[in-house]
Amino acid sequence: MDLGFYAGQVVVVTGAGAGIGREMAVRLGRAGAKTVLVDIQEEKLGEVAAEIRNAGGQALAMVADAAEQERMNEVAGETLREFGGADVLINNAGRLFYGGVAESEMADFDAVMRANFGAAVASTKAFLPHIVKSERGRIANLSSAYGLIGLGGAAPYTAAKFAVRGFTESLRSELRDRPNVAVSCVYPGGVKTGIAWSALAAAGVDAQRAAERFDRQVARTQPGRAAEVILNGVAQGRARVLIGADAILADTVARVAGGRYEGLIRLVIRG
Repeated sequence: MDLGFYAGQVVVVTGAGAGIGREMAVRLGRAGAKTVLVDIQEEKLGEVAAEIRNAGGQALAMVADAAEQERMNEVAGETLREFGGADVLINNAGRLFYGGVAESEMADFDAVMRANFGAAVASTKAFLPHIVKSERGRIANLSSAYGLIGLGGAAPYTAAKFAVRGFTESLRSELRDRPNVAVSCVYPGGVKTGIAWSALAAAGVDAQRAAERFDRQVARTQPGRAAEVILNGVAQGRARVLIGADAILADTVARVAGGRYEGLIRLVIRG
């Protein structure tokens, strides 16, 4: 993996305290990036920043809810003061959710939309004015394989990840006249991080059982591998970055089967 693109670049990673975000942050630090680490969990964020600094890298740790516009504006301002600008934004922050339409309340939809879609929007709006000034600007938003297909049992999460996809594609279109900026939408399949255990859940849903099932049947890709694929794809300016065989399958079946993809997906899962 060649991450030379990031050397000397100011790279902002939201959700940097754990999972894929942590893996990306550490690799960016090793590659010589000036990292800006954003997470709501102060202790975990401090651990990642310390790891980067102890290895000789640069890290600015900022405790923040990535969905809070005012706070993200403050983070962008501090980044400008510390590093003079921003070149790359990777919107990784988000929360998984267990529950379908019937059992999920409106409050569930609101919370999941805020944690996933809202975080991508607020962070992008805070950093966009700075990234468009970069000679090699990059914005990457993490959607999901559930942003490619919609299956029952995770309606709020699926809706939020489809929203991230639409937002990202709209942003790419709006920046089409700025060849210095590339916008990527990332579609991870199941990645073996702690996301299954920190997930939100609708009332009446057995979150423990759902997490066990996710870890056993869905989480196939290691977070380090996911981080490498994302960072390479973003450096290359790819519009779509697929993580794992399950995401590739979802993308392929949705394209080939159109509205009949659900039956094919379930047939593969059973097989």
